[in-house]
Amino acid sequence: MAYSVTVSTPTLVRPFLDAAPAAVRATLEAIPDLDRRLWTIVAEGRAAWPGLPLDAVDVVTFVARQVTADLAEAALDGLRPADLYLACACAKQIPAAILAFDRDYMREVDIALARMRIGDPRLSDIKQLVRQRLFVGGGTAGQPTSAGKIAEYAGRGDLRRWVRSVAVRTCLNDLRKGKREILVDDDQLIAQHAIAQDDPEVEYMKRTYSNEFKAAFSEALKLLGAREQTLLRYHHVDGLNIDEIGAIYRVHRVTAFRWLEKAKEQLVRSTLEILRGRLKLPADELDSVLRMIRSQIHLSLIRHLGGPSDNVAEDAIELDPSELEEVEST
Repeated sequence: MAYSVTVSTPTLVRPFLDAAPAAVRATLEAIPDLDRRLWTIVAEGRAAWPGLPLDAVDVVTFVARQVTADLAEAALDGLRPADLYLACACAKQIPAAILAFDRDYMREVDIALARMRIGDPRLSDIKQLVRQRLFVGGGTAGQPTSAGKIAEYAGRGDLRRWVRSVAVRTCLNDLRKGKREILVDDDQLIAQHAIAQDDPEVEYMKRTYSNEFKAAFSEALKLLGAREQTLLRYHHVDGLNIDEIGAIYRVHRVTAFRWLEKAKEQLVRSTLEILRGRLKLPADELDSVLRMIRSQIHLSLIRHLGGPSDNVAEDAIELDPSELEEVEST
């Protein structure tokens, strides 16, 4: 008599939910076909990288740690399984994965640094810094207490572009090493609309419309394009001066200044329009509100754009075909 044996596939839901941020677990648990989606991510990753042995649980827990509220609401749609699988293998320090990454992705660092006109001998030093940042976590030598930056890849965008962003930020950090503040002349240019701290009308506006301002500013900031937000981050959060911003975009410092001022003025005007529409402000208060907005730009940008992030500068590091050929020939 022949007997049939049914082999059940273990569920990945429980380890995935346990590793996900607590704030999104309920949303994730409500996805009706969650287990199937998780196994699909694993299967697509294995198909892309058949030579990298990874346990399915390791893959889904790697994915879970970076899940955001919007991704959970989208039922995990938009993830890049192949990139996530490789990033997970690299984070686990699998030698074959590191070799594959070096072979297929480290060239993105050359592209990014070429865009910033970083040449030898500094090029090799920064490439080494990028590699250390990606694969070496905190802790003592030989005993890292955490994975490198690669463990923070969330799979929402192309891994190649993400690597370029890490390279750009690593280079910027190296350029600013030991630098305490931006150049005085640039600070004077950018702060031309600064408001005195003891302006009584502005202080009154701050107290009266504090919550409304925060909401309007956040909404206005979202209306800006990616480049405008990046420019404002570079100056107000990262402390780059006009020459450094111009070097990144390969434009004259005057052009960089005009871009930055235009982005800031667009943000100010959008914030004012939103506040005026919601608060029905009388005409005689508009000037004071405008000055209040300008006085809060710097701190508000730090609040909204500050914090660790490598998902910046992608528009600044894209190369056109001629530039790509130049990198390939070097």
